[in-house]
Amino acid sequence: MPDPTNPPLNPDSAPVSGGDPIAARRRFLQGGLAAAPVLITLVSRPVLAQQCATPSGFISGNASRPGEAACTGHGPEWWLNNLGAWTLTRYNTKSHFKDVFANNNTHYPGKKLLDVLALAPTAPHDDIARYIVAALLNAQANLTPVRTCAAVQGMWSEYLVHDCFSPSSGVTWYHNELMQYLHVTCPM
Repeated sequence: MPDPTNPPLNPDSAPVSGGDPIAARRRFLQGGLAAAPVLITLVSRPVLAQQCATPSGFISGNASRPGEAACTGHGPEWWLNNLGAWTLTRYNTKSHFKDVFANNNTHYPGKKLLDVLALAPTAPHDDIARYIVAALLNAQANLTPVRTCAAVQGMWSEYLVHDCFSPSSGVTWYHNELMQYLHVTCPM
């Protein structure tokens, strides 16, 4: 039955099916609004965990894909204060930096991974080296599933030789950009 308070403008525009189009629209909208929280929940990102991304994935900004694991890596200070966690890796507190990272005859001679983690970040290389060691330990402990130990070692080698890292063709990361990427999976 048509709504007597809202008569159609002309007799030809009256609804054909006898139902109230306003009520039908209201039911449709209410049903859609009720489903919105469910949809938002299904596509929302985890709040407490960063999404892992390869360097090239980090560039594209695609921070969340279905089925992608969360990064639960730790920063240099955490690895310094949680020496027992080193058992999750093949490295130990006596592992030498030069034995783990190739092309490293001039940086940190005689220093262990633990010594490099403890460096005061007074020079750009020191800052990167600290986070590279943390990234290596995170990768070895499988806390950053998209980043392998070889990839971390490659980042250091390239940075050491060129003072930058190129995550993909045409893109160059200098100190600040590389640190930004490392902070995603090795929080401070």
